[in-house]
Amino acid sequence: MAMQQYERRFRAMGTDVVLWLWHSDRQRAQRALAYVQRFFLQTEARLSRFRPHSELSRLNRGAGRPFRASSMLFTLVKSALDWRVRTGGIFDPTVLHALLAWGYDRSFDIMQTQPAHSEEDTDALRRPGQPLWAAPRPAAATAGEIVLGPRGQIQLPAGLGLDLGGIAKGWTIQQAARRLGALGPALVDGGGDIACVGAPPDGPWMVSVADPQTLEQDVAFLPLSNQAIATSSQARRRWLHKGQPAHHLIDPRTGAPARTNILSATVLASRLPDAEIYAKTALILGEEEGLAYLRTLPSLSWLLISADGRQQFNDSFEKQAYAPASNNFADRFQVPTA
Repeated sequence: MAMQQYERRFRAMGTDVVLWLWHSDRQRAQRALAYVQRFFLQTEARLSRFRPHSELSRLNRGAGRPFRASSMLFTLVKSALDWRVRTGGIFDPTVLHALLAWGYDRSFDIMQTQPAHSEEDTDALRRPGQPLWAAPRPAAATAGEIVLGPRGQIQLPAGLGLDLGGIAKGWTIQQAARRLGALGPALVDGGGDIACVGAPPDGPWMVSVADPQTLEQDVAFLPLSNQAIATSSQARRRWLHKGQPAHHLIDPRTGAPARTNILSATVLASRLPDAEIYAKTALILGEEEGLAYLRTLPSLSWLLISADGRQQFNDSFEKQAYAPASNNFADRFQVPTA
């Protein structure tokens, strides 16, 4: 029986999720897609900071006391803390209280349904890259005081809380792609963060990178096979807090939304959690430091788009991507004629 593509769409982790799987058995494919959807919803229920009864929320409420974590939570907390060291503290899961202080105290879906903006406020939100805030004082407790003990024990210092949003979503998408990929070529897309296994029978997966200033337009197209791509952007999750524009990318050095001239950072890597963290770190660092950071990682392909619309990318991105900045962009998409 010939392979066919099967698809499932749903909402999870604050974003639209799409699953694709190539398989020859319709019933088996549909069961696998339903299983992965349940996996997303169960993981969200365990790791969401917006759910008061989630395991992560219970860990945060128990700060100052030992907490026996599941293997999933323990693994993600350990990974997040390792990444904090690897990025020199720029990626930091301990920014929960800073996010709360800046008004990100409920899911963005709910925040969008409760707008209270004047026309002037709305115009300010449409001009990302130009925040004008004063940073609140960072929390006194630090990630270095977190204790990871035997048998899944975690102890947060009093006054510290964890947000695992980005790394949890990337890990979930990667796990979902791996599980579907055991049956056939598969791709999982969670709001533009993508992991794929294999490639469809007619060629690689084709994905697009949206223009952060005009989301209906694309700035690049990429063929993917056994890769992951993540985009970190300050253009989407924006709101007003006490009259000032804010976004969800906290700079741990200030405890405030990052003051960066990078509007979006897109990174391709072998694993989605890695790509997501590299992209977020580059964006928070800003153009000069972000470029220097990415250039120390030769295995990556990347694209940075600044607030003034400039695009900067490395050679490997240009070789893989069908990018408008490339002279042969149109040629790559021409369909050969008989």
